[in-house]
Amino acid sequence: MEPSKYCPISLLHMGGKVLEELLINRINHHMYTHNLLTDRQFGFMPQKSTTDVAMEVKKIIQLVLENRGLVIMTSLDVKGAFDAAWWPSILEALKGLGCPRNLYNLSKGYFSHRTAVMFTISVSIKRRITKGCPQGSCCRPGFWNLLYNSTEIGTNKQLTNYSLHQRLNNTDQRRVSRKG
Repeated sequence: MEPSKYCPISLLHMGGKVLEELLINRINHHMYTHNLLTDRQFGFMPQKSTTDVAMEVKKIIQLVLENRGLVIMTSLDVKGAFDAAWWPSILEALKGLGCPRNLYNLSKGYFSHRTAVMFTISVSIKRRITKGCPQGSCCRPGFWNLLYNSTEIGTNKQLTNYSLHQRLNNTDQRRVSRKG
């Protein structure tokens, strides 16, 4: 029995689900109304999909190739990203983006005193949890977007996976011009 093969789910009563939904809807409303989310985030965003990101990458590659440039592409898949979502970072992102105090405090309360319980036929084990967005939670995608938005990749245009090729391409051109 390998623990990494199992994914915890969130079993909340209806009142908890309603509160989660209200919380993340209000946070998202604040983010969208004040245009606080990066345009480089395609996952879990209204009116955006994997097709959009593929088309964006294609457009950038096409532009570089038309200028006889070199394209190097790296893809990053963070294993267990949702399970590793660090709550203090989410709260810091909320604070940094000027989230209303009532939503910040409600989120802080949402993250406190959380436990995970594993039941087997003969025993139940209860552990305090301090990170992660449980599967089945309404807040999971919204909190992930906040985390992504607060990273260097999300906020710094020089480090996005889409503009990184430009820096590599410029470095390659300088090397070629020094040799020639």
